[in-house]
Amino acid sequence: MNRVFITIFLMSILVCIQCKEHKEVESFSAKQDQKSVQMILETLDDHTISTEDKMQVWVDDLVHMAPNHPVITSKTSLIEHINNEKQYGFADMKHEIIQMHSFEKIVVMHGRVRGTFYPVHKNTSNIFETKNLFVFRRMADNSLKIWKVIFNMTS
Repeated sequence: MNRVFITIFLMSILVCIQCKEHKEVESFSAKQDQKSVQMILETLDDHTISTEDKMQVWVDDLVHMAPNHPVITSKTSLIEHINNEKQYGFADMKHEIIQMHSFEKIVVMHGRVRGTFYPVHKNTSNIFETKNLFVFRRMADNSLKIWKVIFNMTS
């Protein structure tokens, strides 16, 4: 009986030592995530890409929360929202990463947008800045797509 107990005890210690020394290998790279997020943000800022084509950087079950607008939860509704906004003018903007955290299934990014809004039929422009929080979903191939966005105006 003591031999069995001692054997089990020693095996448990060996297993614990191996587990303690085992380092978990992450299946993602924070550096690569930063590059991927930057490419996605550049896609959002690119005026030569159609609204429909920009939907490739979004997941299907997206959540988009803009100030003074209802929550948007589909690509079709987001396209409609963006196209409706265009009737009021043109926004030349640049997304910036302020802080980013990578996790196994998501990437969370705190950022901002700086830009200029050019109203339709006016010779004026308005400089604006927003604060935002993006959640990117990690896809099966380790690529990232926008899942959730919330933002507000800072000026």
